[in-house]
Amino acid sequence: MPKVVILGQKELDVRPGTNLLQLLKEQRYDDQLPATCGGQGQCSTCAVRVLKGGGDPNQNEKEVLGEEQLAKGWRLSCQISVNQDIEVEVPGYEVAEAIQIEPELVRTVLAYAAEKIPLSELPSTQKITVKRLKDLSNRTESLLEGGGDPNDFEVLYAVFSYIGKDHRAQEIPELTGEKIEKILEAFAKRLPAEEEEIITYPYFLYVAFTVLFFLIAGLGIYSVFRDAPLEEPATPSFTPNPEKAPWYFVGIQELLAISPNIGPLTSVAIGGVIIPALLVLFLMAIPYIEPYLEFWRKDKSKPVGRRLRDRPVTTALFTLVVGAIIVLIIIGQYFRGPQWEWVLPWK
Repeated sequence: MPKVVILGQKELDVRPGTNLLQLLKEQRYDDQLPATCGGQGQCSTCAVRVLKGGGDPNQNEKEVLGEEQLAKGWRLSCQISVNQDIEVEVPGYEVAEAIQIEPELVRTVLAYAAEKIPLSELPSTQKITVKRLKDLSNRTESLLEGGGDPNDFEVLYAVFSYIGKDHRAQEIPELTGEKIEKILEAFAKRLPAEEEEIITYPYFLYVAFTVLFFLIAGLGIYSVFRDAPLEEPATPSFTPNPEKAPWYFVGIQELLAISPNIGPLTSVAIGGVIIPALLVLFLMAIPYIEPYLEFWRKDKSKPVGRRLRDRPVTTALFTLVVGAIIVLIIIGQYFRGPQWEWVLPWK
């Protein structure tokens, strides 16, 4: 599936042929892309900067935008069908035209940082080296014209932020405090998207205890209206047929019944020990083997995402294991009768 990268914002996998304007509107970019002509390619209010992919501009785009704007990468999103990976910059999130940033100024700052700033103190989640700063210096024009990726701008933001807070801007005559603020504001729009927050202590406890309260209250109300008579007292002279384990163990009882004898391994060993142990070990090992389960990922150096769509193999296997356990419990509880034979629960 082709991927749409909204620089500094989102990465989306889409179906081939998806209209770019419709996709951007679904992602809540309506304010930046009003599309006053209704997506007919007759206005320029849905224009975005395309940095990679998108195919060749059609006649509508050539007439509305002109050669100069097309040369800068501007395209009409309503006229683009996504059939390959594409990188776009939505108006309101751009860097190159937000302010006039002189490439020579950026190179001067990077050279100064490489020589006089302790790089280990820069506020960045990634390691910043002199080699990295020189690489960014060589690509300055490309970065200011909308190229690069969010990690590049994280480094630039860290350098300018440190110089501004450490009052070192005075050592670079053409760099003023006001200019640093404007540059940081522009670079901030291209920083990597923040990870979603995970509810932890103490907020998670509030949620857990709230759910527990309603669960107990619901069970209490249900028990008032639902009669649950006890069975006859157990006696050595009478054994019920079938004798079933409690519902939370009846799945293993069913697994014992359907497991075969393989050589020296009896059905009891296979169904009662080996298979349950393997299932539990698999669930415990998921955090450690997940990068290998998600073999389809191109960049295996990055951790697996937290969203379900980022871990389809793991999610499918986990669902299969839990689903199998539930199915075994239902079969053992409702579809087994005397001698553990198959019965229909409604007869």
